Amino acid sequence: MSSILDRAKRLDGIMHWVITLGGMTIIAAVLGILVFIGSEALPLFRSPRSRELAPGALPPGAALAVDETGRGIASLDPRTGLAALGDGQPITPAASAAPALPWTAPTPLDAQGRCAVVDAQGRLFFLELAWSAPSGEATAPWGLEARWTGAMPAGNVRLLAAHPVEGGGLADAGRWRLAALDAQGRLVWAETEASAQAALAWKPLPLPEGADATCAAWNPKGTLLFAGTRQGAVHAILLEDAPEAAATVEVGEPVTALGFALGQTSLLVGGARGGMVACQLIRAEGPAQLQLFHRFQPLDGPVKGFMASQRDKRFLAWSATGLAVDHLTTERRLFAAPHAGAITAGALSPRGDRIYAAVAGGPLREWSLDAPHPEISGQALWGKVHYESYPKAEYVWQSSGGTDDFEPKLSLVPLVFGTLKGTLYAMVFALPLAILGALYTSQFASPGLRDIIKPLVEIMAALPSVVLGFLAGLVLAPLFERSATVLLVLPAVSLGLGLVLLPLWRKLPNRVRLGWGTGWEVLWLVPLLAAAALISVKAGPLFERAFLGGDFRTWLLSAHHLTYDQRNSLVVGFAMGFAVIPIIFTISEDALSAVPRSLASASLACGASPWQTAWRVVLPTASPGIFSAVMVGLGRAIGETMIVLMATGNTPVLDWSPFNGMRTLAANIAVETPEAPVHGTLYRLLFFTAALLFALTFLLNTAAELVRQRLRKRYETF
Repeated sequence: MSSILDRAKRLDGIMHWVITLGGMTIIAAVLGILVFIGSEALPLFRSPRSRELAPGALPPGAALAVDETGRGIASLDPRTGLAALGDGQPITPAASAAPALPWTAPTPLDAQGRCAVVDAQGRLFFLELAWSAPSGEATAPWGLEARWTGAMPAGNVRLLAAHPVEGGGLADAGRWRLAALDAQGRLVWAETEASAQAALAWKPLPLPEGADATCAAWNPKGTLLFAGTRQGAVHAILLEDAPEAAATVEVGEPVTALGFALGQTSLLVGGARGGMVACQLIRAEGPAQLQLFHRFQPLDGPVKGFMASQRDKRFLAWSATGLAVDHLTTERRLFAAPHAGAITAGALSPRGDRIYAAVAGGPLREWSLDAPHPEISGQALWGKVHYESYPKAEYVWQSSGGTDDFEPKLSLVPLVFGTLKGTLYAMVFALPLAILGALYTSQFASPGLRDIIKPLVEIMAALPSVVLGFLAGLVLAPLFERSATVLLVLPAVSLGLGLVLLPLWRKLPNRVRLGWGTGWEVLWLVPLLAAAALISVKAGPLFERAFLGGDFRTWLLSAHHLTYDQRNSLVVGFAMGFAVIPIIFTISEDALSAVPRSLASASLACGASPWQTAWRVVLPTASPGIFSAVMVGLGRAIGETMIVLMATGNTPVLDWSPFNGMRTLAANIAVETPEAPVHGTLYRLLFFTAALLFALTFLLNTAAELVRQRLRKRYETF
């Protein structure tokens, strides 16, 4: 006997350690997953880092251009011409027919390294810098070629802006459009082919009386000229058959520089007091408007120029003494060098990771910038942001677009809203059915009927969510769209039949009412529900023609301005409710069945009816367990992915209407994962949404446990 007891103790000790080890392993695994998710999301919120590098031996110039690697720099100076540097070594640019030095001030270099100059002989030249990658050396500076074209009389003007316009066919090689100030200081423009030799025909541009232009910039198509004035305004001038002023915006200080962010949709405006704003041309109802929609931290002194990154919406701005890098969308300052010296020109590498400043009387200064996620900020994730081409600030999620210059819109508000919306509609459908069904099964149904209902409901939990989503998207959604009035008529018909049959039910003799047996009365509702469904289907089109103008969707749009989407919140709530009902029903039924029968017997003995006993005694006593069931079902609905993914249009909209869809956090992870490059902004943001889902369910479960404990203490005296 002692040997058996000793063996049992040893086995008990072994199992104790095995179970403890298994539990600790599970806890460690969950914590490890959480730590990994957090470590992948945390770099999103890391502050930008910068450091100054060794100075380069490049003479200062009026304009700088940088190659793709960020190591090849070209300097354009009106007195000395074109110089280039790469990895500390001079680059000799290939050039032919270069203009005679010195040049009058060239137009600002655009993002592609193009500008126009007037040489010492008064001839107009166009310059295009072409960088070519070296073979077999991906990190080496690119070779530089300077292509000069033009050599035509320019006239007595001061160039402000030049822009190449692509040709319209095989015979059209393209042309250039220029903006300048004539000898009287008036704003004029001209158009010419790059290979032309005839003198330019300058034509005046309309500006308000007394406006003095100081700088100009062309839109990408060359059809619109933006002109900044000394009076503190920016004018958009449309060039068609007859140039006309299209729109104007006041910036509050004399305009000294104009530029574009990536995509050339947002116009960057710099002022004489260092102020910087971004404007955009909005064509909504009525005439076009030039809208000021972003404002940035000012610089010290007048802004001299801008240069945009070719990867994202960051841009460089510089004054005579300092320079800074800001991000258009978030308005974050990523880099600042407020006392960089007497700056003559600045440049930002195409990747946005290197910054250069040409300093008068000193070497070229260079900084590195590490800001991998500049589009992320608290305001961008949780606040309203004014995006390009939007008339006002909004909450928007749109992570990718059709072009490289797309502005990511990464607000999490529509996703959190969609998660709550989908959960709400699912719980509205599931809670009454699950809890009342559990109450009936545990308190009123006969043991034989209970043994049938409970296993059937529990089998529903075995249905894969992908099957429910498939049925919801391909069967329920078209069905609801074809006969949407059923959703309105069914409650009314069911209520009418209930009011008619309820008095009759009370008058029926017991042998009829109990014909199925005690606890089986619910079977009489089966023909009632079948009749209600049949009447709804038959009467739905009649109701639609009589009261809704013949079409439910048209009536919604015309009468209530609601759009009916085929895959909407009703379909999601119906399908997700079926996924949630088994969980809530099973836990609630167990909690209700666990209530001591002595409580119900005492209530019945005091004269309470079975319904009063169930509602006033049994249900409150089981409320801690029912509340836990609701919270478990809520967590299941919040984390549901496949049903939401397949049964909605996955549109991240902020609208409580049940007739359109939504996008949830879980479905967004599934949708966006194939589009997320490893360690990119979207990749890390998806990890952040996963951590957000974990935190949301953790808070819900914690709150549920606290409430459950309070309810348990309240009713533990029973």
